[in-house]
Parts: sequence; C-alpha cells; structure tokens
Amino acid sequence: MKKDNVTSNNLKKNNISKRILQVILGLTSILSIYTAYQGIAYGAVNWYYGFADSQEYSKGLLMLDNNVRFYSGLWLGIGIVLFWIIPRVEHEKTMLRVIALFFFLGGIGRLISILTCGIPSSVYFIYVLLELSFPLLTLWQKRIFN
Repeated sequence: MKKDNVTSNNLKKNNISKRILQVILGLTSILSIYTAYQGIAYGAVNWYYGFADSQEYSKGLLMLDNNVRFYSGLWLGIGIVLFWIIPRVEHEKTMLRVIALFFFLGGIGRLISILTCGIPSSVYFIYVLLELSFPLLTLWQKRIFN
C-alpha cells in the first residue's frame, strides 16, 4: 500500500513538473514568435533600435536590416517548433535539445557582443542569462520523463 502512495505521489510531481515545463515552453514560444514578427515587420531601422522613421538607409543599414529580417524568420521557426513541442514534450527530447543548443549558441553570440561592443541596456543581461541557461530545461525534461 505504501509503495502505491509513493508511486502516486511521484506521478503527481512529474505531472506538475511536466505542466510547468510546458508553460515555460509556451511562454518562450510566444516571446519568440512576437519578437520574430517585430523583426520581420519592422526590420533593423525602427524606434526599438533608436532610429527615426525617416532614417536614410546606408549600405551598412541595408545589410543590417536584411540580416535582422532573415534571422527573425529563423527565430519565428524556432518559436513555431517550440509551440509544436508543447503537447509532445515527453517524446521530443532530441528536438528540444537542438533548440536548446540554438539558444545557448545565440547567448554566446550575444555575450561576445556585450564583451566586445558594450551592452545596449541592462535587460540584455537577462537575455544572456536565459539563453545560456535554456539547456537546463533539457536536463529537467530528462529528469521528468526518465
């Protein structure tokens, strides 16, 4: 009887952990899709980056705008895949690990930018922290479903 209670409690804890992981993936997905939309719709030359609407496009800004829209498309894809993973989180271990690697590598790139060029605002420390810690979700996923 005691073993049944322990098993039941473990199942409840795993179910709660699964739901929390799904919420985190959902919020990350929404944020990814929203910021991708911003990048695709408005590009690099907009108010967010400190440019006026009437800003002239130099060759450098044209290349930057093109890259922002391209990488925003990739970001949109990541957001869609994260959304797709939510109901199948216990089965999509490899996919979540690949996306976690993308986040981690993006965080490394952002960290290099901060160290070499400076930090645009203090919120970027939060971005780096989240991006570099995203792979921890895969460890959590492994713990829940193994």
